[in-house]
Amino acid sequence: MIDQSSNPTDSGSGKNRPEQPLFSIPITPDTSLEARVQRRAGYELKQLRQKIMGPIKWAAYESGQTRLVPPPDRMYIESTNICNLDCVMCPTGLKQVKRPKGYMDFDVFKAIVDEMAPQVKATTLHIWGEPLMHKRIFDMIAYCRQKGLRAEISTNATLLDERRAQGLLDAGLGTIYLCLDGFRPETYEAIRVKADYERTNNNIKRFLELKNRGGYHNPYVNLQIIQMEQTIDEIDEFVAAWSLPGIDHINVKPFDSWGGQVEQINELRADDPASFVPQQRYACPNLWYHVHIYWDGRIAMCDRDFNLNYDLGNVISSSGQVEVMKNWNGPKMQSLRKLHVEGHADTVSPCDTCVEWAWWRPRLSKSFGNYNAAVLEDKKVSK
Repeated sequence: MIDQSSNPTDSGSGKNRPEQPLFSIPITPDTSLEARVQRRAGYELKQLRQKIMGPIKWAAYESGQTRLVPPPDRMYIESTNICNLDCVMCPTGLKQVKRPKGYMDFDVFKAIVDEMAPQVKATTLHIWGEPLMHKRIFDMIAYCRQKGLRAEISTNATLLDERRAQGLLDAGLGTIYLCLDGFRPETYEAIRVKADYERTNNNIKRFLELKNRGGYHNPYVNLQIIQMEQTIDEIDEFVAAWSLPGIDHINVKPFDSWGGQVEQINELRADDPASFVPQQRYACPNLWYHVHIYWDGRIAMCDRDFNLNYDLGNVISSSGQVEVMKNWNGPKMQSLRKLHVEGHADTVSPCDTCVEWAWWRPRLSKSFGNYNAAVLEDKKVSK
């Protein structure tokens, strides 16, 4: 993988060095007739494939198929597991993530996208780190756009200065989650430890201004606040204050305990899991609908397995070949699915302490990436 020596948060002598270009690959689409026809044909083919595969995926899940499962709907790529903050509701911020730190190699990233872009609806470029700390995050987004793959990031926005904001817009980012957990400075700074409330607010407002002024259709902008003990009394004010032009959705994110593994995080919960967890457990849809790939190529059952308690192998083979689908239907993933189908999820960590499996369940006509995606889709449908 790569050792990224440049530090985006460095405020020392590095600020006097010439700024490196944000992009090292072309970001302007080929506008020739042939290229436009090819892009349109590729888009239509992908839409048709997903429409056909939807019921097949649902049938595979509902019937408990563990082998030859269709490609996932959604991909999660960890560009890096390094973050510049110490947030109180995050295993990374609480130093609970014990895996080695690093940044995904760009060639590995390209190989993953090359294989999976025709299959998945979208990919995130974040899991357990701040994506803006990867010096090639803009190339990653642009490469996804070249391959017809919608890219999404979730960012704490502390590094979202004007240059990076313009870079995200020019790269063709599909969706962004701007995470601002708190309406008042004291609340925000107690949650997002090491962050500055005014600076983050200004970064977000400047990003919105650039998007609006530039007439950019994308990204779809979600402004996010997590529903937790510290924020519960500020949510109404937050929603009212941030209902601004350029914000497509204010995402009041349900509290995620990350599998209930960290007591400090569990204590922040404002809701009662009994309100959404059914008595009868069903197999976790993630194992049929999502693929999670960490920065070094290792596959996780989902992001709640932040320390890879359950080994699912690596998409990088011993020969250096990237093989996502081979692992997706490999013997290790098959065994994990079988445990869930047979009602033995409680023998697996972190499934044994998780309640977030109950956030969503696939339907024949629709499948959602997670609880927030389901809520967002319902809102779109109701409009």
